[in-house]
Amino acid sequence: MSQKSHRLKICLVTVTLSDGGAERCAALLSNYFENQDIEVYHVVFSGKVAYDYSGKLFHLEHLKDKRNSWWSRSKRFFALKQFFDTNHFDYVIDFRTKEYLLQEMIIHNFVFPKFIQTIHSYKIKSYVPKNKFLAKLLYRNCEQFITVSKGIYEKVISKYNFLPTKLIYNPIDFELISKQSKQEIADDFQYVLSAGSMNKNIKQFNKLIECYANSMLPSKNIKILILGEGKLKNKWIKLAESYNLQDMVIFKGNVKNPFRYYKNAIFTISTSKYEGMPMVLLESLACGTPIISWDYASGPNEIINDKNNGLLIENQHQEKLIEAMNLFVTDNNLYLQCKENALFSVKHFSIENIGNEWLNVFKK
Repeated sequence: MSQKSHRLKICLVTVTLSDGGAERCAALLSNYFENQDIEVYHVVFSGKVAYDYSGKLFHLEHLKDKRNSWWSRSKRFFALKQFFDTNHFDYVIDFRTKEYLLQEMIIHNFVFPKFIQTIHSYKIKSYVPKNKFLAKLLYRNCEQFITVSKGIYEKVISKYNFLPTKLIYNPIDFELISKQSKQEIADDFQYVLSAGSMNKNIKQFNKLIECYANSMLPSKNIKILILGEGKLKNKWIKLAESYNLQDMVIFKGNVKNPFRYYKNAIFTISTSKYEGMPMVLLESLACGTPIISWDYASGPNEIINDKNNGLLIENQHQEKLIEAMNLFVTDNNLYLQCKENALFSVKHFSIENIGNEWLNVFKK
């Protein structure tokens, strides 16, 4: 009698399961892995769980007190250690940044078994210390780096070649997006879209609002919708008011289903300082909506084929961004060409393709 094959057991580690591209990637992969008969667990350090995910959830938030005291930190540490000691995972995949080096040294070397580290930002010092000795010490229990863009991959292998590094893009669940994008929205006006966290100014919504204010879009009664929350939100609201555009710049906050807003937008705009592989651009194209983005590091030039599925603009050049916004509302032939090509241009990012690449990593 043939022996029953071993069922893989995988743990995905994230800060939250909401608000970020890395977290959405983890949630999407959990759905794919479970469909492949893999036993999936999530470790979530804090915050909300908003994304649809598969598998069992171990959430450390309930052990955290209001003051985040040393006592509650100790409880979370020992609970986390017991969790990993009890469960024998074939693979642990960490999606988190490494803001607190000492904490991560302890987790990496005394809690995690062997693990895989994903790097989702071009600002790789958020993940790997500049000092190579500390980097090797932090990641001595790590088997592999996975980067989500060519730009990040090239930067990692040039600076930190002590670990195998592989490029695997973020996935898109086209079936989910198609279903959710068909839901109606209450807004009955024309608009362009942008989205992202407002806790830090990485998305540069101030520059977006300035460019929008100086474009022809307000005069054509085309509003701008901004999805997302954060501590800078009130600052951006006041900036819109300073341009007398409080009725034209609409802050929607966090929404359960962003895809219906992508679907109904004229186009989507990204004005980030830097990214990893920006999900906003991928998801907009997956909804059939063309995009405009600065050519920041990294991601846009791996997504946008200029004047084919969107417009790729010289990085941080506000005048050229304004020209691009105007071009998309004046050159209808160009706009329709980009819209027609949008969906097909990101088909290779499908969850099936990307998930299969992860399975190949496990096989090796």
